[in-house]
Amino acid sequence: MKNLSTNPKATLALLAMLALLPMSTYAQVDIDLDASATTSAETSTDDGATSSEPLIDIDLEATTTTEVTADEDNRDGLEINAEGLAVAVAEEVQSDADLEVFAKNLSIREDRVDEVSFETESTGAWEARVIYEHEGKLFGLIPVTIKSTTVVEIDSDGEIDVDSDLPWWNFMVTEKNHAAAEIESRLKDNATVMAAAEVEANAAVKAQVVEAIVAELNAHTYIQAAINAR
Repeated sequence: MKNLSTNPKATLALLAMLALLPMSTYAQVDIDLDASATTSAETSTDDGATSSEPLIDIDLEATTTTEVTADEDNRDGLEINAEGLAVAVAEEVQSDADLEVFAKNLSIREDRVDEVSFETESTGAWEARVIYEHEGKLFGLIPVTIKSTTVVEIDSDGEIDVDSDLPWWNFMVTEKNHAAAEIESRLKDNATVMAAAEVEANAAVKAQVVEAIVAELNAHTYIQAAINAR
């Protein structure tokens, strides 16, 4: 280390080379202080002669590594299908397997959606069911979450039946932002639900009906919350 302390030029050269290394790169620095090093500096003696004095030989070996820590399609914790796609919207549903993934992901994406399920009968009748969370106050005082169950059923003749219920103890909860008659009426008149009754049910159609249910519940809850806040 004698050469580094007595030769400021060498010290500056070393610092300059180290500063050029990228911040994101892992660098291995080998410093060889062998007297046979090729880097040298000229010094003057008292009699006017010059001599070459070895400084340092620096061998820099840098390696850069890239680490993938997350799956792009699963960065939000969503379920993925067999092709690795996080099926999150109805237009991505192509099969019954996709519909299963979609149902799980909808409850992840939508904070108020607790559960989504489907049921199909041999006659061709089918239903979509959404369990949805509403905030309310038990006895008008204690904040609670109460869950509604909204079912859209389409029979084999294309007739639509809608039912939206709360648990039996809902009469003890105020400001629960749920009006069954209004929700049922809006869903019966919903364009997506009416169109689904006109076609043969498949996975994509069922996913579209569920999205319509959630959209109506979200809108209804928002409006009721605004009314209750007055």
